[in-house]
Amino acid sequence: MDPEPSPAYRLRTSASLLAWALLIGLGLALLLGLIEAYVPYDLDEHALETLMETYSPLTILILASLVAPVLEELLFRGPMWYFRNSRYFPAFFYLFTLAFALVHLGNYPNLFEIWPISPLLISPQFILGLFLGFIRIRFGLIWCIGFHAAYNTVLLAPLLLLHELEIPLS
Repeated sequence: MDPEPSPAYRLRTSASLLAWALLIGLGLALLLGLIEAYVPYDLDEHALETLMETYSPLTILILASLVAPVLEELLFRGPMWYFRNSRYFPAFFYLFTLAFALVHLGNYPNLFEIWPISPLLISPQFILGLFLGFIRIRFGLIWCIGFHAAYNTVLLAPLLLLHELEIPLS
């Protein structure tokens, strides 16, 4: 845990890291969009598109900004506590980060067809997992959940608004 217990310090640091995570995530998303236009793989419909056709924006926002961060952080960053004093901690850190990223391959229904480019597809989640792991180690699990919730909300809210206003994304 970070020796500086000030909530203001943690908030400033988290906000700065959130901005970096969002910039890197959006940059990777743009790169993936360009690659998608030129690779011979059919990425099919992303799980988010299916959710938007099935559920209300408020339901999706609650699931992605509250439920998913709590569950995913308890599953992928919560156990880090048990390995904190192990000499193998770095290995566990990256293993949990990779597992977090790999779970997001479930967003693609035709996984077996796109397997060769899967590392590229989950690179945003892997990078996010590194940020989340850092927050978890320095500030604790609650801050990590909040960071994850903020990240998902900042990325998802505009997409849901555009969808509701029936403004096409492409």
